[in-house]
Amino acid sequence: MEEELNDEVGTLLDQLQAVSIKAEKVKEERDPLKKEDLEDFVIQRGGALVEDALDMVATMRDFIVSAPNAEDVGAYADLIKATSTALEALNRLTVTDKKSATSIKLKEMDIASRKELQQTDNTQRILATREEIFKMLVDKAKPLEAELIENKPIN
Repeated sequence: MEEELNDEVGTLLDQLQAVSIKAEKVKEERDPLKKEDLEDFVIQRGGALVEDALDMVATMRDFIVSAPNAEDVGAYADLIKATSTALEALNRLTVTDKKSATSIKLKEMDIASRKELQQTDNTQRILATREEIFKMLVDKAKPLEAELIENKPIN
């Protein structure tokens, strides 16, 4: 009996040592995040977070089905809520990105159509100088038939 107790204590000590070694590995230094890399960071880490959360939801679901407990069910509900919130945040990022791309394309199309309308408007205009316009008017003018009546000053 004493030997079994020593074996169990030894096993527990081995497990605790393994946990402390893993904890030390987690405490690695990270490079500072740059502004240019922020979007990629959010997408990669957010995706990994969602995948891990979905795996945990599946694991907890199996655990809760086998032995339901009020605290476990509450934790399960919180996990599902957190997972859906993370998914929603990633979805908002995607929708915003698509909206931005669509807005840029729409603006480019608007500018192109305005340029085209401006070019057709300019080709329809007649470009002439003042003298050329007067000459055209004089050439097209028809002589008027008029009678000259006595020239009297008006009082």
